[in-house]
Amino acid sequence: MMQVVEAVQRRLLALMIVCYVLAAVVPRPGQFLRTVALGPGSPITLPMVLLAVMVATAGLGVRLRDLRAVAGKPLRLVSGVAANALLPVAFLPVAALLLRAWPDAGEVECLAVGLLLVLAMPIAGGAASWGQHAGGNVSLVVAMVVGSTLLSPVTVPWGLTVSAALVGPAGAGSLDDTARLDGLAGSAGAGVFAMALIMTPCLAGIIARAVLGERRVARAAPVVKLVNLVNILLLCYLNAAGALGQALSRPDPDFLVLAVGAAGALCCVSFLAGRWISRWTRCDTRDGISLTFATGMNNTSAAAVLAASWFAHRPQVLLPILAYSLLQKLAAGLFGRPATPSAKGFT
Repeated sequence: MMQVVEAVQRRLLALMIVCYVLAAVVPRPGQFLRTVALGPGSPITLPMVLLAVMVATAGLGVRLRDLRAVAGKPLRLVSGVAANALLPVAFLPVAALLLRAWPDAGEVECLAVGLLLVLAMPIAGGAASWGQHAGGNVSLVVAMVVGSTLLSPVTVPWGLTVSAALVGPAGAGSLDDTARLDGLAGSAGAGVFAMALIMTPCLAGIIARAVLGERRVARAAPVVKLVNLVNILLLCYLNAAGALGQALSRPDPDFLVLAVGAAGALCCVSFLAGRWISRWTRCDTRDGISLTFATGMNNTSAAAVLAASWFAHRPQVLLPILAYSLLQKLAAGLFGRPATPSAKGFT
């Protein structure tokens, strides 16, 4: 089974592209499954369950000793978590000003909301595996992911509130109406979402590993990894089905180009910001790689599930989220090289 898991992991990006194509060609099963709830009238949908499972399995992969290992480097840990939380506040107003020349205000609003949701999310769990592959400090990036995830009930609503104000009518002007975002950032919105579907599953996974012990977790690891990979691909298909099916039935090539271009630009800027911060904090090579990935990668699956819940009437919001999801993995391969020629961090 381990060989199957490794083969899927090596081809994960290609398989995600296959899921996108499948969602574009055969969207109806995904559109139906997106609406499946746990019970009559239940607000919990299948994508929410899949997201919680994905975060829980990520938590199951966290070793407490990895978290203790970075206790002596609090500046780098705080820098990564803070940089990720401040991304929407720093980048979105600039992007909004650049987009004011776009002739379709409705498209700009969908784009701004989609990118806002992505950048407000915590660090993606995949940053740990990408950072490890690039030779980064695994303990540091895992601690950043966990820290960002545990703080998400606070940082996500804060990021949405401040960013919506900055790009709203009183700011850059990309959003004509921020009422829905204000509601999302309120007491029954993003904070509850982050606590129920991001923070709590992550804690449950961490606690489960501590209770079960390393030996039992190691025996179950191949099955858990395979389930998680299937879960990621299914969630990818379901999220894509909500946007790509309509995008092809009502083609809008200019908005598609705009969404991909804007998502790609912000994605690269996020990675570059992480690399700059790693130099500013004088990280060695391994810590610099970890900080770069933690700053550059956001939990796009959570953003897509949140968009499907609150912006189902505007499926175009999902397009920049899907574009960012794919492009940040491509950027991870590009930026997975040392930020400086020094190799003193490697062992």
